[in-house]
Amino acid sequence: MALIRDDSMNIFILDQDIEKCAQYHCDQHVVKMILESVQLLCTALNKKGFTTPYKSTHINHPCVLWVEQSYDNFLWLKALTLALNKEYKYRYNKSIDHKSIAVLAKISTYSYDAIGLTPFVQAMPDDYKVKSDAIEAYRNFYRGDKAAFAKWTKRAPPSWFLVT
Repeated sequence: MALIRDDSMNIFILDQDIEKCAQYHCDQHVVKMILESVQLLCTALNKKGFTTPYKSTHINHPCVLWVEQSYDNFLWLKALTLALNKEYKYRYNKSIDHKSIAVLAKISTYSYDAIGLTPFVQAMPDDYKVKSDAIEAYRNFYRGDKAAFAKWTKRAPPSWFLVT
């Protein structure tokens, strides 16, 4: 059975280094992915019986399933969200955090079974996927699907983005 494409949720794995991963996000995603990541984290927690400030969304989305698979995945996405917030403040000259960071702080005390960081999911059309290499797959996805709107304020586009 083919996976139905759902562009409404994702985790853009653009580099193994979390800080670089956040810096490689285009302007639109630096803002959008903070909220979306906290929604993914809350949904995973809600499914595990915790009560969070955000209602569940896309409960069977591959990214939600990945987050709930291991607390280590949760912590990885939390770290990326914090790095994206740092990037958001840098790019947009903000002195205060994105509003979703307050929600992230409220859910940071919860935990569940940790089984190590599991392989990242590739929530994208098959044309962009690279077996066992989510970073290359998401870079392909960015070049192929996000180029029309991708721009970077106060940063040069990533060198891999300019590769044709």
